[in-house]
Amino acid sequence: KIEHPAYSSLPRLASTVCAMAAPMLALAYVPLIIWLPLLFMQCMAATYGGRGMQNMVRSITGLLVDTAVNAVLKIVWIVMLVLCLDCARNAFMNRGNGNSGDNSSSLAVFEQYAAREGVLVWGMNLVCMMAIPTVHCLNGEAIKLERDRDIMKRQAEQQGAFAKQLLGESSDKKVDKAVPKETPMPEKKEDEAEGEVRKRAD
Repeated sequence: KIEHPAYSSLPRLASTVCAMAAPMLALAYVPLIIWLPLLFMQCMAATYGGRGMQNMVRSITGLLVDTAVNAVLKIVWIVMLVLCLDCARNAFMNRGNGNSGDNSSSLAVFEQYAAREGVLVWGMNLVCMMAIPTVHCLNGEAIKLERDRDIMKRQAEQQGAFAKQLLGESSDKKVDKAVPKETPMPEKKEDEAEGEVRKRAD
């Protein structure tokens, strides 16, 4: 039996494809080392932490959201979206089954499973890259609203204290006006009248 040269090269082709697919999947896992801890810190700070912890986490995520790095991450997100769509296309293609036992069918099954894993990993990257800026912005809005509420509450308390002070002063003035003033007795005139009566008696 004479084998065709193309069939003899299939093992080397399969090993080459496996060697190319493994770095791509490994490259997909690298950004998750950054996104997942950041998202976990944001969730824990928003759920159980106070404003101090939230501000600390926002100072870290602000380096990715509020700086020029955000523009680079948008480009990276688009590249990841293209890779995810390509993996989805390869995952849903009908490549046959691996029951035949030859190298080509095994390679097709491996590519399909690798594509499914790529869809999962790249999709997780896409979701995390969208969730981190969203939580960052929502947390900032919540802190701003709380600060505005505290300022308005302080101003309302100051206005209430000033109004009470004005009402107290006006009520004191009304009380002073309502109380009649005592008129002094004409003592000098009585003394003069008594003096004239004595002179006449003398």
